[in-house]
Amino acid sequence: MKMQAVVLWEPKRATLEYVERPDAAAGEMIVQVKAAGVCGTDLKIYDGDYLSPYPLTPGHELAGTVVSVGAEVSTDWVGRQVGVDPTLTCGVCGFCRSRQSNHCVNWGAIGDTVNGGFAEFVAVPAKNVHALPADMPAEVGALIEPLACAEWALERVPVRPGSEVLMFGMGPMGVILMRLLLRGGANAVTAVDTSSRRLEWAVQLGARQGVMADAAEPLAEAHPMGFDLVVDATGVAGVMPQAIRFVSPGGAYLLFGVAPRGAVAAIEPYWIYHREITIYSSMAINQSYARAVQIASSSNGVLEQRLVTHTFPLSAYANAIQAIREGEGLKIQLRPG
Repeated sequence: MKMQAVVLWEPKRATLEYVERPDAAAGEMIVQVKAAGVCGTDLKIYDGDYLSPYPLTPGHELAGTVVSVGAEVSTDWVGRQVGVDPTLTCGVCGFCRSRQSNHCVNWGAIGDTVNGGFAEFVAVPAKNVHALPADMPAEVGALIEPLACAEWALERVPVRPGSEVLMFGMGPMGVILMRLLLRGGANAVTAVDTSSRRLEWAVQLGARQGVMADAAEPLAEAHPMGFDLVVDATGVAGVMPQAIRFVSPGGAYLLFGVAPRGAVAAIEPYWIYHREITIYSSMAINQSYARAVQIASSSNGVLEQRLVTHTFPLSAYANAIQAIREGEGLKIQLRPG
């Protein structure tokens, strides 16, 4: 039986193909994909700047319905709406055994190193599948993977109740992290970006105010003691020297955005020493998907359909990639079928 899938044959060469629909091996499920998010990592995969092999069907942010299961998997799963943690780990290396599975020496990911969700159906390990509420829209279900990344970041960074937060970069990851910060006790988030439209969205979705990046310096006068937490969600190395200047004495800096390998940021060590700044970073998901499902399933409003501003069919994968490249919209998703 055939299905439609995006096939990235090599960097920057993708086509929509009819390929064999996968069968569920032992311990696997077949998920009919209802929504799959496109993110900055997908742009790196498309450009050949990631560890992905080719040919590959990308797509690591996905939600859908279980249509069949392999041996050793309960048939009770068939028909259930699910989200998929894309993380693939060995479970036996030192990092996996010490609850640092995002650093697994044999790390892989659905849609990154094996075929993923930019297809009508995908085979996934049963252990990676999480049940979602039947009434949760698929678009929201596909946002749980980025929420899991944000949840892991906040496990690493202590956020004191009443904290004042300054965030650089209000793309979809920045907005989801902002909403999680506010849920976790932050008093207010001030948003900084180069896009006035994204700042408008940030304010609509919870930021106290939005400030254009080229007009951020006056914030130092308005907040002479700085901010308790400064977050860099841009992935632009050149932001760090500016952003770290806004951290209050004893405050924290979170490097959340993914800068290109080899990018260098010039910062003044004395400033970090003198202000006793703690620098944190977080990478991907670390056993945080289940907690993200709990957050998304509650009535706290961290995830909403309005976070998804653009949807494309599988046939418009290249258009979705271009929209990411040009910074259009907030969250962009593909809708198979």
